[in-house]
Amino acid sequence: MQPFFDDLDNHLPHASDLAQASVPMGMLLAWCARMQLFSPAFLQEHEQLVLRIQVEEVLGSELLIAAGGRLDRAFFNARGQSFLDGFYAGYFDLFCAEFGDQPYLVKDSWDNYHRIAPVLTRALLGEVKQPQSGFVSRLTRLFKG
Repeated sequence: MQPFFDDLDNHLPHASDLAQASVPMGMLLAWCARMQLFSPAFLQEHEQLVLRIQVEEVLGSELLIAAGGRLDRAFFNARGQSFLDGFYAGYFDLFCAEFGDQPYLVKDSWDNYHRIAPVLTRALLGEVKQPQSGFVSRLTRLFKG
């Protein structure tokens, strides 16, 4: 099992800049903050940013950058790890189903977060079927040719 779920470096070649590359992962982190899926150590290290996310003062992308641009397994508690183990491979498919086939053009905003958050919550509750294809196949289709 890999020590991390994803790394911002995987997205930079497909986005116009660091800010755009961080949007999908940042929205997921903001949702994880609200669902209390972070480990105590991660919460302690990033307490101020997590609190500011909870009151919508900063976006999840800021937390992603502060955390080194990586979704490390150690960032998440047991429930978060278990959820992401079964979910993350299809996250970008769900993200694109909600926002369209240009995930790196989605505006980083709380309005857009509020579009994807219910989808993530339904997935956590087991109400969303995992997409058949995962992140790698999705990127391959999006950026082929």
